[in-house]
Amino acid sequence: MFLGTTNSYGIRRLLKIVLTEYLESVTGINTIEVTFNPDNHISIVISGLSEDELSHEIALLHHVTSPKNYKIGILIGVSNAFLLRIVANPDRHVLAAQSGIYELSNAASSPEETNIIKLDFQLDEAIFKDSHVSYIPMNIMFQQLAYLNAGLKIISVDNRGELQRNVFYFKKGLKELFNNVLEKHDYGKKDSWLAMELKTAINGYIYHIIFRYHHIYTNYPEPYIRAFANNDSTKSGGSLVDGVFKGLQDAIKAIGKKEGVELKASRKKIGRQLVLMASVKGEPLEYGDSTKERLDMPAVKSDVRKYVGKVVYKHLVAHAGDRKRVLERFKKD
Repeated sequence: MFLGTTNSYGIRRLLKIVLTEYLESVTGINTIEVTFNPDNHISIVISGLSEDELSHEIALLHHVTSPKNYKIGILIGVSNAFLLRIVANPDRHVLAAQSGIYELSNAASSPEETNIIKLDFQLDEAIFKDSHVSYIPMNIMFQQLAYLNAGLKIISVDNRGELQRNVFYFKKGLKELFNNVLEKHDYGKKDSWLAMELKTAINGYIYHIIFRYHHIYTNYPEPYIRAFANNDSTKSGGSLVDGVFKGLQDAIKAIGKKEGVELKASRKKIGRQLVLMASVKGEPLEYGDSTKERLDMPAVKSDVRKYVGKVVYKHLVAHAGDRKRVLERFKKD
């Protein structure tokens, strides 16, 4: 019910649930190391948490059976054996479980132990049968999490045969994913325009929006759009993407009015050759359906529209080259 399936995709979904629960509730994480061992034994080490954040996670140990600690509850439920250690000097807090039966204990930590969270669990073979971690798809998921959490280092180790180790770290986060897409099409860089990167916080939500017009594939392709809500990809777009398009539309119409030129800025015309990546982080997030592929938040759409419209208009006023391209592209026939 929670994972959708019990094959390798379900295991990947399980890992994503656990890691995103940590990333969305604990802000200080700087490194996550995941090791895949034989017999579906998985180890996770999380570091970089503050003392207050560690104390919060320790308090959650007493809420294993409640939604407050969903990430740990689901791991215990699908594992034969489970071991969680939270080291917050000078103490080590331990939650151990066997076939769903758990107990808590604590002891003094050793001098060499640092503030850290360690999880070890062996997936229940009765649930997952002959399913095991598929390493390459798992790393694709890790890579996306690293892009969406700038400065986070995710280390992935496959210890089930010939040793494999991958490190995902993107200092600039989503900007690096955006650049990677465009680097495949360098021939169009000289003719790209209206290149903007916007970062802001509005009403408790954090936005990162990057776009430019770029000649990729053909002269008039469909827009290339990738949007994210927290750590999930909203493949069908929704409020965040709609807000960006509306904001661009408002800015284009406003600059046309200022220049005394009637412009036509339909969504289809705005989308031609547009490369757009956008993310929103915050709570709560609301979706159009249970798949979380379309964000449905009118307030987000309205806030993004106003912000993008204002910033893009100011940019067009100040940059004659982009202003000329807009007037040429959207001039009403």
